[in-house]
Amino acid sequence: GGRLIDFVQFYVISLMSGCLDPKTESAFLDHVIDHESGIYYTYDSKLKLLPPVFESKQASHYLAAIELLSAFPQAKYKLRFVLDWLDKNKNANGRWDMGGSVSDKVYFPLSDYWRKREMREADCTERISNLIAAISN
Repeated sequence: GGRLIDFVQFYVISLMSGCLDPKTESAFLDHVIDHESGIYYTYDSKLKLLPPVFESKQASHYLAAIELLSAFPQAKYKLRFVLDWLDKNKNANGRWDMGGSVSDKVYFPLSDYWRKREMREADCTERISNLIAAISN
C-alpha cells in the first residue's frame, strides 16, 4: 500500500483535456511543462527545455509530448516558445526535415517510402504543420 502514481503521464493528460476550468488548466499545464521528468510514456525530460538537436528521435518524442498538450485550450498561450523553436528549425525551403533517425514506426514515417529526402521532408512538414495549427488556433 501507499504507492503514489505521478499524474504527469500520457494517459492522465490525454483524459484531462476539456475537463478543467481555465485557471486550473493553466496551472496544470505549467506543472506539466516544468515537470523534471517530462511526461511518462512520451518524453523523459523537462518540456520547458527544448531538445538540443532538432534532427533526432529525442526531438520527435518532444513533439509527441507537445502534440498531447496541444489539445488543451490554454496551450496556445503556454507553448509559444515551441512555435519559435519550430520556426528556427525550418530549412532553406521553409519546410522541416528531422532526419532519417526519427523513423520509429510510431510517429514516422507517415509515407510508405522514406528513401527519398523529399518524402521524409513532406512527412516532417505535415506533422509539424498540424502541430502548429493545433497550437495557433
